[in-house]
Order: sequence, then C-alpha cells, then structure tokens
Amino acid sequence: MKGYTAKEIKELKANPYTLKVTKNKLYFTAKFKEDFWIRYQAGDAPKKIMSDLGYDMDCITQKQIDNYVQRIKREALSGQGFKEGPNRTKRLPAKEPGEISGLASAQSIERMQNEILYLRQEVEFLKKIIIVDNSRKKG
Repeated sequence: MKGYTAKEIKELKANPYTLKVTKNKLYFTAKFKEDFWIRYQAGDAPKKIMSDLGYDMDCITQKQIDNYVQRIKREALSGQGFKEGPNRTKRLPAKEPGEISGLASAQSIERMQNEILYLRQEVEFLKKIIIVDNSRKKG
C-alpha cells in the first residue's frame, strides 16, 4: 500500500468530508459515507462520486476505492448507521421506520429522501427482473 505524501495529506485534510488522515489511512466522516451511499445507490460510479465530493483521484488507488465501497456498503446494510473514525464509537442513528420524532426536521427529510431513492432503485430492479422473466416465457 502506498503512503500519502505530505502534500496529499494536506489536500485530503482540507476536504470537509475527511475526518482524519495518516500517512497510510484516510478516514471519512459519517456524512461522507451517507452521501456516498445515496449516490452509489442511484447508480453513480464510485470514482465519480469521490471526485465530485472533492477528492483528487490521483492520490487514491482503485484498490482503495474498492475497499471504501465495500466498507460503506457493509455499514449501510448493518442497520446500525454509519460509523465515524478509527475507534468507530461515534455513530449516526440507524434508520428505523417510524423513528422520526427524535430527529431534527432537516435530518428526517434527508433520511426520507434517501429511503425514497433506495426504494426507487429496488422497484427498477424488480421491473427488470419481470421483463426478463416475461421475455423468457414468450421465447
């Protein structure tokens, strides 16, 4: 694994989505993970998402990107919310149906929008499965 140069560390630290940078590791904020996951679920490519969120893709390898995607996917599907930091003790609350009363209005709206995007993607996937199944029956 390649280490980051002093210049790269400085650039990475300047990004608001960066929680911490060491010579060999880049830690993301929970907000980054949530924003990344929403866009990933909407079909955007991981490299494009990271670039759009302000990261210089010259200092991040494809293997690192693949690892970030797997880690974010695992956290998103865990049902425990996104973790932040190396000790992983800080968490965004999990998205529980009907558990909106404790959230601020802007947060609850954002979470509902995220859920809508995810459900739309699931519906599109199911439509494709039905189309394929119907074409097999006809053919």
